[in-house]
Amino acid sequence: MVVEPELIETLSDLEFLGKQLDREEALGVDIEADSLHHYFPKVCLIQISTDQNTFVIDPLAIQTIDPLRPMLSSDKIKKVFHGADYDLRSLFRDFSIEVKNLFDTMVASQFIGEKELGLAALLNKRFGILLDKKYQRANWAKRPLSRDMVLYAAHDTAHLIRLYHELEQELKSKERLNWLIEECKRLSVECTLGKNNWKAQPGSTPMFKRFKGAGKMEPMDLAILENLLLFRERKAMQEDRPPFRLFATHVIKELVRRKPADYAELRKVPGLSANFMKQYAGGALKAIRSGLALPADRLPSFPKRRRPPLPLDPKKKARLKLLKAWREEKSGQLAIEPGLVCNNALLSVLAEADPKEQDELKAIPGMKNWQRNAFGQEIIDVLQEI
Repeated sequence: MVVEPELIETLSDLEFLGKQLDREEALGVDIEADSLHHYFPKVCLIQISTDQNTFVIDPLAIQTIDPLRPMLSSDKIKKVFHGADYDLRSLFRDFSIEVKNLFDTMVASQFIGEKELGLAALLNKRFGILLDKKYQRANWAKRPLSRDMVLYAAHDTAHLIRLYHELEQELKSKERLNWLIEECKRLSVECTLGKNNWKAQPGSTPMFKRFKGAGKMEPMDLAILENLLLFRERKAMQEDRPPFRLFATHVIKELVRRKPADYAELRKVPGLSANFMKQYAGGALKAIRSGLALPADRLPSFPKRRRPPLPLDPKKKARLKLLKAWREEKSGQLAIEPGLVCNNALLSVLAEADPKEQDELKAIPGMKNWQRNAFGQEIIDVLQEI
């Protein structure tokens, strides 16, 4: 399909489009957001393709996508995404829309054993289509949009319907379509739950817990680190910019290590830009001094690591070994990743529970219906070998 997208920038055009799309059986959908350029990300474009046409919708210009709500929440129209998780969360965050009847072509590709799961790789392998990733890190909130940017955005959905039909047939032939349907239903629900609290408010929980390498730091260093992270986060919120664009993680590590006391010492820290010295030097020095001034009894500490697990019960250990061997063999037969068959957490629960009948598998936490239906009896048979 030649991509000549139609740019939708007015409410009247969107209302007309919404009525058209409600008659379709399947639609390719994608979004572009500005999370690489703003602290508070937002959906900047929504691309929708039928098997004949592609539309690029500008929600920033229209300031609503309500005419699309019936289509996105319809159980009758298939919505085809590739790697839907972020898109679904973004649509729910910005518009309170729950997407139903989802088909995620990335999840489908996993279930048929594809090794490279990126959309560009799949389209190139299957259809010889090369996607230009020139605008992958573009600021999609900027207006006006260039024609090249609109064309770039359109290509992310223009071939999704064709890919969907091909993957659906392969899943049917392998009797795995129900696996995909269940996973997509779960994904649709999960993306409307509490996980959409995408940014914790500064101070609600220690930020150093999410900082790589903090577990090896001394309490004084953790205090300084926390103050620097809080300072950067608050400034990022004020400026509506991603924290990493203010100053990078390696700069924070160097500030914690050197602990400069004044501007003279700060200037000796490598990697500090002129903009940092102008915009953030004062706040960084204050954060360092505040950390140094904390009394010993108020210094933070990194949560203690969990004690190593006790040695497994010999019978459970034997069951787990058999289950892992079965999983390895099964994944080889199906030509999919072992973790898709059963992840390690589920294998551990199965080894502990030691179910004797298939009905008992319904009570196993984390076990999905498709896993129980596809592998339930085999799992019971493996466990009975002990």
